[in-house]
Amino acid sequence: MYRDALQKLEGIWVGSERVATSDTTFEATGRWSFHTVFDGLFLICDYVQTARDRTPAVAHGVFRMDEATHALTVSWFRNQVATPYQQSVGVAEHERLCFYEKQGDASTRTTYTLQLNTLQITTERAVGDGAWHSVFEGSYRRPR
Repeated sequence: MYRDALQKLEGIWVGSERVATSDTTFEATGRWSFHTVFDGLFLICDYVQTARDRTPAVAHGVFRMDEATHALTVSWFRNQVATPYQQSVGVAEHERLCFYEKQGDASTRTTYTLQLNTLQITTERAVGDGAWHSVFEGSYRRPR
């Protein structure tokens, strides 16, 4: 089942992003390139974020089914060290493309939603038993 969900993301997606950190909020553009390899066992993702007056951020993600836990996971490799607001490794919730990561008393939740020709990516953060707060929102379309 997870292979079908991952294959739906295949292709290039370009769009706008809103990023909120502890000290600032900024707008950016993002480009995501997804492709499956090894008969759909892995989904490889290359990501580039550009924002005014900021060094471009790049990342490489690998989505896969974990052999030991049978959970869909993602691991991220970045040009900059992941901040507490970014996921390094996430585990999907059931069959949704919603990845959770816990670091100390903080949690992140990243959701990938695909509707028709629009990809929405949202990352939220919660500390302790607190409410979820949006730290990243992106809306993307496939270029023509």
